[in-house]
Amino acid sequence: MEKVLVIILTLSLATFARAQTFCEWQGKTNYFGAFPSSNTDITTGWVSYAPFSDEFNSFDSNKWEKKNSHCHSMSSYAFFSSSSNNVFIQSGKLVLKAKQESTPTECCLWGDPDLCSDYYYSSGYVVSKNPIRYGYIEIKCYLPSNIALDPCFWMYGMQGSFPPDPNYRYDEIDVFEKKLPPNHSNYVLMQNFYHNIHDDGSSGTVSKLTQNVEFTTPFVGQWVTFAVEWLPEEINFFTNGHLTKAVKFADENSGQVNPNSDFTCTNFLDAIGQKFQISLSVNSLISTYTDVSQGFEIDYVRSYKLEEGFNYEYWPSSFSMTDPNIFKVHKNIRLGGTGKTAVIPQDENITIWATDGIILDKGFTVSGNTTFTARNIATTNLFTY
Repeated sequence: MEKVLVIILTLSLATFARAQTFCEWQGKTNYFGAFPSSNTDITTGWVSYAPFSDEFNSFDSNKWEKKNSHCHSMSSYAFFSSSSNNVFIQSGKLVLKAKQESTPTECCLWGDPDLCSDYYYSSGYVVSKNPIRYGYIEIKCYLPSNIALDPCFWMYGMQGSFPPDPNYRYDEIDVFEKKLPPNHSNYVLMQNFYHNIHDDGSSGTVSKLTQNVEFTTPFVGQWVTFAVEWLPEEINFFTNGHLTKAVKFADENSGQVNPNSDFTCTNFLDAIGQKFQISLSVNSLISTYTDVSQGFEIDYVRSYKLEEGFNYEYWPSSFSMTDPNIFKVHKNIRLGGTGKTAVIPQDENITIWATDGIILDKGFTVSGNTTFTARNIATTNLFTY
């Protein structure tokens, strides 16, 4: 195969006062094709981040909280319970399971007594106890085949209290969510981003970037790895390692951004830290599709951070995959040049990171079947020291 060279330059841009709705996109559809069955590894540079990773050999109550006696608008027919029938560890996996109850349980949305309903099903929902801010985050999970069950892995952070609190702001990333009724489908996922930190609430604006990913083959009843690469000015969604959507920041002064593009005027430089949310909802199709024997199984949640490099130009004598400094985020990095070599090996997915600049000098060569990416990042907020 031919070698691939990708250069990505992410420029430092100023934060603006409020979101601008004319450069958002909502309800977009990405016609992806067949659901990707093979998994592609993440690019180099990302280092495992243990505080937000879990292999689920046991339930770690220092990392996770079980939602109990909790109802949410995403689950129209089940409340969330901490019962061992709904949330448990089995064979090294976290299992969330729905259960039909013999008697109904009343639950009120947002604690509002005017929004109470009787729920005949319970289900499982866990939340991380601490928030994360930026990084590469992935989940490997089994999706139950019953279309009345909606597994979801999402992240949410807020400041202030819920409306009508004028100080309420929130950020949310839906790493994956099954398409809900009435357009429920085993072929459509939702991958979304909500970011209203710039909105003052006076105009009702919310930076809502929503996308349907439509496949030609179903994805339920199988193990899938979903991931999000959350950078200060760019968010990338992945399914089994394949890019399904990129969201990138464009200068707010650049004029209207085509809603069908990958760009938005919403930047993510001051995003709120978000807690992981793993949930299994029950939707209105449960009256027809009653089998809840399959659960939402999670093999692992893994998180990665970048490492800070040198606050000057790093210029190695040669390129080596085992060089511990090659994939750190330096102020500048140079590959190749007088008296030095930079032969990039074949069959790799390589990313080089810097805050200010990357120089590919004389002698820089990319071998066959390798993807090489050079990326500038405008902030150090995502680094682990």
